[in-house]
Amino acid sequence: MSKEIATLLLLAALALTISPQIQAAQPIVRKPPPPDYFPMRWKYLWKYKTKTAEGKETAFSIYNIHDDKQSDGAIWHELQTETSPTMKFDDWYSKSDGQVMDHHTEYEANCLKADYLPPRVILKHPLTDTLSWQWAGKGMMGVDMVENYNVSGPEEIVVPAGKFKAMKVVCEVTQNGAKANKTYWYGPNIGLVKSITESGPVKSTTELVSYDFPKLQPGELEAEINRKK
Repeated sequence: MSKEIATLLLLAALALTISPQIQAAQPIVRKPPPPDYFPMRWKYLWKYKTKTAEGKETAFSIYNIHDDKQSDGAIWHELQTETSPTMKFDDWYSKSDGQVMDHHTEYEANCLKADYLPPRVILKHPLTDTLSWQWAGKGMMGVDMVENYNVSGPEEIVVPAGKFKAMKVVCEVTQNGAKANKTYWYGPNIGLVKSITESGPVKSTTELVSYDFPKLQPGELEAEINRKK
C-alpha cells in the first residue's frame, strides 16, 4: 500500500470519529415560549379610557398592588381598578394549569364582596385560534352565572397605547336570566388592549391608553410575595 493511500484511509477514519462529536456539539435550538396574554406582577400598571354609545368618557387604571403566596404555593395577584379616588374595587387572580382564574372581588365603597365558586376561568394559556371553554358557577351575591368563551385571531388592533397583534376573545354571559356579550382583545405580553361590552341597549368600548411594567430590584419581588400579611 502506498504512503498516500494509507494517509487518506487514516484521514477518513478520523473523520468518522470526529463528525458525530461535532454534530453533538451543535447548540440546541429552542422555541420561544408562547406569549403571555395576561401578564401579572407586583407594580404592573395599565391605564384605560371607556366611551359609552352616548359619548360619555371615563378614565380608569388597573394596578397590581400585591402579590401573595398562598398556603398551597400559588401566587395570587391583587389587581385594583380605580375610576376615581372614591371608586375602587379589587380582584384576586392566579395562574395555574394553563388557566387564568378570578377568585374574589371586593368593592371598597360599599364593602360588597364576591367569591367565585369555582374560580372563574377568564383566559387559557396558550391562547390560540378556535380555542373555547365554558365557566359556570356562583358570582356576585351568589347569583348563578354561565360564561361561554370563544377565541379567534390574531388580528391587528390600534388603540392609544399602540398597535398590537391581539387575540380576540368573545364571552357570552348569562346571569340571573340576563344576557350580555363581552369582546376582549389581548395583546401579547401586554394584556387587555381593548374590550366592548353590550348588554341590552347599553354599549361601551374600552381602550388601553398606556402601561408601565417597572423593573424590580433583585429580591424585591420575593420580599413582596413572602411579606407578613
